[in-house]
Amino acid sequence: MIKQIWKRESMSSDMDDAVSPVIGVMLMLVVTIIIAAFVSAFAGNAFGNTETTPSAALDVKIISDGGSNPADPQYVMLIEHHGGSSIPTSDMRIITYYAPPASKKKSMQHGEVTSSTKPVRNMIIDGEKIASVKVPYLNDVSRGKPGEEGTNFGDYTFSSGDVISTGGSAGTGVVLGFDIDDRSAFGFGRGSAVDVDIIHLPSQKSLYSGRVIVQ
Repeated sequence: MIKQIWKRESMSSDMDDAVSPVIGVMLMLVVTIIIAAFVSAFAGNAFGNTETTPSAALDVKIISDGGSNPADPQYVMLIEHHGGSSIPTSDMRIITYYAPPASKKKSMQHGEVTSSTKPVRNMIIDGEKIASVKVPYLNDVSRGKPGEEGTNFGDYTFSSGDVISTGGSAGTGVVLGFDIDDRSAFGFGRGSAVDVDIIHLPSQKSLYSGRVIVQ
């Protein structure tokens, strides 16, 4: 009788010992499956949201056109598209940095323009007062005058052969982040260096990055 009881207890113990590893393996499988599903979902979202950065050859210039008064020149920023992908300007951000000479005791000046930047009011372009224009505007009279529908920054697609412009010192001041009419206080003029970055907003990648010397 004692042998039978011992035998049953021994068999029960062996069965319990066998069940424990099986449960452990099943739990490990469940955890592995959950982790794999999480990683797969995360990777899918990450790759699904990746935006392709347009490839375009852009060039940026800041020039002094002399204006009607050589003693008070107008400074114009021009951005030229020399080839490659067309880019909606609503997808562009223009960022600038200008470090005034140490003698002027002015801090680094920073400007930023997107399609949501407020328009410039009553700006003189080619001798004509424009009531409202968002710079840099599309400089193509065949597609409209500055300030007209389709020429304001954010309204048009920037394509090969296009030139966009700030129109004058007022518009350039918006892009650079300081009043160019007070340029003597900032030591700004021909020979000044401005760092310019143009960012593609959907991908957050650079379309252009360079140091521009004012001409």
